[in-house]
Amino acid sequence: MITVHSGDLHHIKRSGPLSQSRRGKSWGNGPMPRSDDRREKMNTRSTGRLRMVAAMSALLSLTCATGASAQMQRPDDGWYVRLGTLGFVAPEYEGSDQYKVRPVPDIEITYDRFFLSRQGLGANLISTDSLTLGASVAFDGGRKSRKDKALTGYRNVGDTAVGHIFAEYTIDRLMLSADVGTDLLGDGHKGTEATLSATWMFNPVGRTLLMVGPSLTWASNDYMDSFFSTTIDRLDQTKIAPGSRTGYDADAGFKNVGLTAIMIHPLDKNWSITGLAGYSRLLGDAADSPFVKDNGSRDQFMGGLGLSYTF
Repeated sequence: MITVHSGDLHHIKRSGPLSQSRRGKSWGNGPMPRSDDRREKMNTRSTGRLRMVAAMSALLSLTCATGASAQMQRPDDGWYVRLGTLGFVAPEYEGSDQYKVRPVPDIEITYDRFFLSRQGLGANLISTDSLTLGASVAFDGGRKSRKDKALTGYRNVGDTAVGHIFAEYTIDRLMLSADVGTDLLGDGHKGTEATLSATWMFNPVGRTLLMVGPSLTWASNDYMDSFFSTTIDRLDQTKIAPGSRTGYDADAGFKNVGLTAIMIHPLDKNWSITGLAGYSRLLGDAADSPFVKDNGSRDQFMGGLGLSYTF
């Protein structure tokens, strides 16, 4: 729902489990809460993928999609601050078969119902023990044609701000999520993405938290056109490369399906290790794009390992 675009946190923040970090409904410093004490824990954490953003990520999209975090006890003053970094590997762009490793900052600051994290600046407008509805605004880094020779001759997808509305419903250890993000400025892909995801949370060993779940992403015509079409209007007339293909016009539809796993292991009350892995398969017109079919891969992988400090 894994917000930088494609090659960065775009993959993370749209993956299902990763969307947790902005909403604050995951547990990592002890066993899964019982149903009779989960209300108290949820009310003390009001923010936090992905894709997921994920991440959500995350998968991507992968995607959204980068990251979950160990949820330590929140201070009495209502503030929660987590700082860290991730070593993250993901495709150069969405659909690429070339991968790049890069450091990614892992930052989450929350107060009451407001949050600032990799998923942007936002608020949980409605928050109960089982239902959360909210909105956020995040930076989207678009896609630069210099990322890969397969993109040479095509126009960049510009930077923009993406507005998100999201909903989450929790049933015991299962979280069902929906996220819709759209280009607010019209400077980037000018489109909309919608992601549905499910996340299962449990403690396989001791205090270690594992979150696993699938996600499905739909994208609008403008979004698909920006990232997967090779029509003449997508060419950069100042950088047309010999042999640049034109004529493929991607339409709206389901863009990808993914599976993401996130592991959080607290080292003590402040330090924690986060590991994540995800897979996404491009679908429909996205998978048939020359950027993917001829020069990339519909199978997209991502992974990361990081350390964070909570205070």
